[in-house]
Amino acid sequence: MNYVIRDREYNDIPAIERVVTLGWNQTYKGLVSDRVLNIIKEKEGLRVEKRREDFDPNNNDYLVLEVNNEVVGFCKYGDSDDTGYGEIFALYILEGYKGNGYGKKLVDAGIKKLKDKGYNKMLIGCLVGNPSNEFYKHIGGVFKFQKTSVRLDEEMTDNVYKFNI
Repeated sequence: MNYVIRDREYNDIPAIERVVTLGWNQTYKGLVSDRVLNIIKEKEGLRVEKRREDFDPNNNDYLVLEVNNEVVGFCKYGDSDDTGYGEIFALYILEGYKGNGYGKKLVDAGIKKLKDKGYNKMLIGCLVGNPSNEFYKHIGGVFKFQKTSVRLDEEMTDNVYKFNI
């Protein structure tokens, strides 16, 4: 399969939000309530509008994964709230494309962007119960702490992994 990892463009926004919707419904089924999954589906259009309004090509912290000219994943990175760390806030790859090394390639591309910003360590959070926890450990993440937050009116707990980059 032909793939490319590149900076997000304005026209990618609907495809990215579609990946979010499908990703939550593929990966988090049984980990979060059906109510949350339905909200993710129902609010996709509003997320697209919000991302379009907020889009700034000079402050673009997303990478997209295209396979055969279709956006099938993305990575969002930036400055962590934890001082001194960069962070990968989101890493999504659609089912059917997982297991081909794309996740590692996206993480590596995100790490390069964080290094360019001056970071030598980063964090990645992953919902407790998500099979991707094993992926983050496999690529060198060391468990640092758990963080509980409220998303879509539901309490969710993430395992947070530290990486030296």
